[in-house]
Amino acid sequence: MRKAFLFSGIILFQFLLCNGLTSYLDISGDVLYAQRTEGEKALPPVSAPVGETQILEKNIDPEEYVVGAGDVLSIDLWGEVNYSCQLQITPEGNLLIPRVGSVEISGKSLREAKKIIQEAIMTSYKNVRVTVTLVGLRRFKVTVAGVVRAPGIYSVFANTRISEVIALAGGFLENSSLRNIMVTHSDGTLSKADVFRFWRIGDRIRNPYVLGGDLIFVPVRELNVNTCGIYGAVKSPGEFEYTAEDSLLDLINLAYGLTMDVEFLRADLIRFNPDQHTTRTISIDLQGLISGNNPSNNLALMPDDRVFIRTIPKFHKKDQVTIGGEVLYPGVYEIKEDQTKLSEVIAKTGGFTPDASLAEAEMIRVYNVVDPEFERLKSIPVADMTKSEYNYFKMRTRERPGRVGVNFEKLFLQGRSEYDIALKSGDYINIPPKNMLVNVSGCVVKPGLVPYQSGENYKYYIKRAGGFSWRASKSKIQIVKGLTGERLRPSKSRKIDPGDTILIPEKPERDYWGFFKDTMIVLGNLATIYLVVQQATK
Repeated sequence: MRKAFLFSGIILFQFLLCNGLTSYLDISGDVLYAQRTEGEKALPPVSAPVGETQILEKNIDPEEYVVGAGDVLSIDLWGEVNYSCQLQITPEGNLLIPRVGSVEISGKSLREAKKIIQEAIMTSYKNVRVTVTLVGLRRFKVTVAGVVRAPGIYSVFANTRISEVIALAGGFLENSSLRNIMVTHSDGTLSKADVFRFWRIGDRIRNPYVLGGDLIFVPVRELNVNTCGIYGAVKSPGEFEYTAEDSLLDLINLAYGLTMDVEFLRADLIRFNPDQHTTRTISIDLQGLISGNNPSNNLALMPDDRVFIRTIPKFHKKDQVTIGGEVLYPGVYEIKEDQTKLSEVIAKTGGFTPDASLAEAEMIRVYNVVDPEFERLKSIPVADMTKSEYNYFKMRTRERPGRVGVNFEKLFLQGRSEYDIALKSGDYINIPPKNMLVNVSGCVVKPGLVPYQSGENYKYYIKRAGGFSWRASKSKIQIVKGLTGERLRPSKSRKIDPGDTILIPEKPERDYWGFFKDTMIVLGNLATIYLVVQQATK
């Protein structure tokens, strides 16, 4: 009895499905109502394969995406009638909807295609809720030609942008144009792409999706002539490839915008006159341009235009010095340039530590003075220098670049105010720790570091290093001052300071047998000359 009742219910439900359940139709959020005619049958289940899974940069924009042959659309009906099918747009650009017919939607935006499908279904079905969804992207062929690594024909998905297709073709070459890419569509229309602008500021409009049958042509970039330059108060100054669509504001955006120190009063645009030789200057109200209050200043650019944007003089100038080493609080300190004295900034650091070596303390100043003579001598071999040139070169080589002549001992221990110099921004003051060692190098028994002993001369340190070795050249000993690098002859009264080096060179190798032979040859020649002269006088 129960089985018979269930069977009757199934038969009744199938009858209702085939003969007019009332529901509604909804596509893209729009709800339209229509009544299905009596006796009309439901759509048969139809499906088409969904394309390969694609990684999308964002959700498909129905206004931007253009449908075409190969796209797969899902049509879902539910309510009292449940039905779903996936349909693929035919190579001719039509969508074949069962019991509705062929609907031409190729070349339409996705939103327009949904509306066309909605209106077509309304003619045959009423009161059925339906949604249309893009579920598979089509593939098609495009051609890449011009200045790319691998020109040819490539198969791509419909959500592929111009830059991605060029990447498939191996990418740009060094002389490729990045901003004047020509795209010829299958209907013969032309458009341009600007991949550099897309990379630079993310302008997707200049890097559009490709369409089936597109021919992408990358031309040669004209060097040094088809450019525009921008300099001064922009974040990335330089020259950029020119396009006919460029405006002054576009050029500023390509340079990543203005810097904080921009002077808004005026900018100068330098443009060539029609004679292509002389130039003229066009003054721009930069404030009106950026604010949009004076859009007429957003001039269209011409090839080889140059834009100069001023900066505010000494904008946020930071006058500061750096102090390192043996002070209580080393670091960076603010000063008033040419006013703050050395003693004042040392006082800000809390003073010297007990380990500070004032004898070795130094101040380095950044300066850009170029010595043409020294630069010239650096480029020629020492053997080609005259004696005076070599002495000058040797003297300059020993100098510490930027070292300021300050005697810290006389300033801070003796109170000599003439050494209390005014500071400049960027000065670096280094207070090293005491180096209580003297380096004994060369021909001694135990070369190395010897503890400093106040008042002792060079002989004391040589003795502490084990004395001379057998090849020591005692007459050629030199004292190299650790602070200045100066080389001095030793004496009993010569002061040795911590950090100094006592250099004992080695005697040169001598060939005594060769010296004897040379001497005998000379003596023999002299004897011969004597005999000849004696015979001649007789």
